[in-house]
Amino acid sequence: MTVPTAATPTQEPEDLEPPFSPQLVSEMLRQLDKTIRAHLLYLNNHNNPSYVRSLELARAVFVPLWAETESVRLTVTDTSLEWYGQKVLDEPTKASDSLPWTLFKDGLREITFQQGFEDTELADFLAIIPKVRHAQPNQDDLLTLLWEQEFSKLQYRYVDVSDESAPLEASPEPGRYPKRPSGNAAEDPAEAVREAKAEAESGGGDGAAEEQGRSGIVKMDDFDTTLYFLDEKEVEYLRQETEREYATDLRRAVLDSLLDIFEFQSDPLVRAEVLSHLEALMLHLLSAGQFAAVAYLLREAALTLDRARDVQPETKERLASLSARLSEPVALGQLLEAMDAAPVLPSAADLNELFGQLRPTALATVFAWLPRAQNVGLRPLLEGAATRIAEAATGELVKLIADPAHDVALEAIRRCGAMRTAAGVPAMARVLEHGDRELRHAALSALGDIASPGAMQAMEKALADADRDLRVQAARTLTARQYRPALQRAEAAVKGKELRETDRTERLAFFELYGSLCGDGGVAYLDGLLNAKGGLFARKEDPELRAAAAVALGRIGTAASKESLQRADGDKDVIVRTAVSRALRGGAQ
Repeated sequence: MTVPTAATPTQEPEDLEPPFSPQLVSEMLRQLDKTIRAHLLYLNNHNNPSYVRSLELARAVFVPLWAETESVRLTVTDTSLEWYGQKVLDEPTKASDSLPWTLFKDGLREITFQQGFEDTELADFLAIIPKVRHAQPNQDDLLTLLWEQEFSKLQYRYVDVSDESAPLEASPEPGRYPKRPSGNAAEDPAEAVREAKAEAESGGGDGAAEEQGRSGIVKMDDFDTTLYFLDEKEVEYLRQETEREYATDLRRAVLDSLLDIFEFQSDPLVRAEVLSHLEALMLHLLSAGQFAAVAYLLREAALTLDRARDVQPETKERLASLSARLSEPVALGQLLEAMDAAPVLPSAADLNELFGQLRPTALATVFAWLPRAQNVGLRPLLEGAATRIAEAATGELVKLIADPAHDVALEAIRRCGAMRTAAGVPAMARVLEHGDRELRHAALSALGDIASPGAMQAMEKALADADRDLRVQAARTLTARQYRPALQRAEAAVKGKELRETDRTERLAFFELYGSLCGDGGVAYLDGLLNAKGGLFARKEDPELRAAAAVALGRIGTAASKESLQRADGDKDVIVRTAVSRALRGGAQ
């Protein structure tokens, strides 16, 4: 790869028409930016379904580009990425999470993606950008990290940012405007007043004629002695009251007025009209993103129902249903979709207040949106809402374990495990019998976290499951939990013929389970496997099986088991000898 050190990067001629639609390049860059954010969000869990899906989307958006060209060369400025003189990614501010600014601040002025970049080098590029955004002063900069990777499908040009002649500023700072030119037409009024007052104190001027000639100038002395002049305290009071008035939330004032009318006016027609206004206002506030006001309405509506007298049943149900309507799958789904696509989210406090008013029935919709949310600001808020609703409505959480939607059921199982919800054990036991592979593994992990007697009993049945990975997971969890009722199944497996034909991992898992539960009662059998002396025509057990027996004896850890291990110390077979040595040291196989 060629990385020139020239101070000025090359650019596409701005007077040439783009060979194809800039929208393709823009879509690619937007998805690349989203994938970088997902990489940062799931930095320690790149197997997360959301991150994997984002990575797949990033690779997919390159496909239409390569149908039009073999490479895309972009000019880097502090606030944008440009292609053929057109801004294909524009970030108005130099924020730390802005992709153009991340590239520009370390000297990059041009970057070129070549065909095949998304297949071989995209993952390495995604790992570099988060490091640069959160780099400490003593850590490597972007150019160093790019140089270390030796990219072949990514080319770039840069300038030395330590050179004062380098073009570090590609555009003027936002919010900076030229000063107004001086002159009578733009004269500062305050300055004119000061000049007039100074002139009056010095007695200057040619008398009344000159005063009249400058009739546009106001003398402050003319007002100091008038009846209506305000002192400093009065001016400060007016200022405070003005600020308070402008800071008043008129939306809440309107809602309070309507709810007061509903509470104190017992006429059914009046209350029906108030309800119509409240329903219309709720839709208007939601569409305007005023989520704090919607949360306030839902909370105050519940309090109003408690205080109001002689409310007809249908009217009470209609007012109470405001929160239920927002929690319905269609309404809540549309709201979350709008939030996910919004460039700027409302404050976390507003959204938390709104989510706090959701009914338990909203839990399924929130679970379904957790793996789909692409907005990095929305996801933690959804996580918090899911946790609050699940903790307050464990019955709804347990019910969702059997939900037909895979993502909903999977999230419900994980939440039950994280919250150690014993009420979910029967539902997860049914999942172990009839669920798909991912759900069954999640259910087994959750049962291990719950660790109640019922959960361990359900897990014990998984020792005989048809899925090998499930059997191994169950054996290891029961070993860690020292679940003694599983001894009978473990002993049957260890002494049976089927285990001898399984792979090493499963054999060790069952022998470790047996050794952790059997005590000295299992030493004789395990010693027979490890130290049995074959006759003239007899042969010893398979070395892998003898090694597994040594691991089990190490798990027992009694004097009798150590004596058996010591007899096998120095065995001719290296596999057995290594297993015995580790077991005697108390190490894990």
